[in-house]
Amino acid sequence: MAKLLKQSSLLALLLCFVAVSGFADHTRRWRQSTYDEFLKGTAKGVAGRRDGHLELAPKFTLVADADASYLWSLRTDPAGILYAGGGSPAKVFRFDASGKPKTAFESTELLAQCIAFDAKGNLYVGTSPDGKVYKVTTSGERTVFFEPKTKYIWDLAFAADGTLYVATGDKGQVYAVSPDGKGELYYASDEAHIKVLGFDAKGNLLAGTEPNGRVLRITSPQKSTKQKTDSVKAEGFVIYRPPNAKSHRSRLAPTAPSTSPQSAKNRAQERRGRPPSSPPRRVQRRSRTSAYKAAQFPRPSWPILRQFPAAFTGSPSKACPMRSGPRAKKLFTRWA
Repeated sequence: MAKLLKQSSLLALLLCFVAVSGFADHTRRWRQSTYDEFLKGTAKGVAGRRDGHLELAPKFTLVADADASYLWSLRTDPAGILYAGGGSPAKVFRFDASGKPKTAFESTELLAQCIAFDAKGNLYVGTSPDGKVYKVTTSGERTVFFEPKTKYIWDLAFAADGTLYVATGDKGQVYAVSPDGKGELYYASDEAHIKVLGFDAKGNLLAGTEPNGRVLRITSPQKSTKQKTDSVKAEGFVIYRPPNAKSHRSRLAPTAPSTSPQSAKNRAQERRGRPPSSPPRRVQRRSRTSAYKAAQFPRPSWPILRQFPAAFTGSPSKACPMRSGPRAKKLFTRWA
């Protein structure tokens, strides 16, 4: 009796195990490694990079509230005090150590797009649209420092020699302004806007453009080069171009000169913003008779030319001895 009871218990346990196994879910394994996959989840304390790596998320802390609709530019003066430019209307705020804002500049223009400081701590403000570059001294005196007479002023940058460079749009020009406020056109691009300025380790001026998103290195020509007084003073070299950038004309030069004819052609195409072309194919061309001049019968495409090499000498009936008749007449009608 006890043996029968034990067997019944084992059978019941086996049936329960089979029943539970039938409803249980199987173990699954998957891998997420791309930014788009992580973007579908809810991040808590972590941040996903574009290359698919996860790292601790940065901590955001409110430093100050300017109570403005927009803040377009942030800079610190030589003393380390934070300034913010925005609008509208155009205002520049100065924040104290506790984060309390105080208006350092105000204008009737729509917004203060960019700000910069010189070595003496004077504040320079670029306003848009149809704006000007204002100078605000350390004592609070405000004057119009430079007026480029362009639609937009996008960025301001001081060089080591004290020259102020002004990036503008919608003509894609950069102006150089001396410390006494005398400005001149320094570089002209065929891009619509020069959006941002900077300097590399050698002190060369860098510029970011719109709409093609290029990065340019702008350098002054050699002193021995003779130029007119009203001509552009600098040249732009493309150091970065997005892979999907559209072809766009621009007065740009390559960084590596060459003396070959094909390289000269490539340099001309890069100055126009076009990719360099491959070496031309050598195709043997036969001379045409005076009755069929180039102006009357434009050269057909090369596949047709290889198929009908005799089409350049003679009338339609004699042009293609092996293909005379309606086909040859139709072919010549298409060329004409």
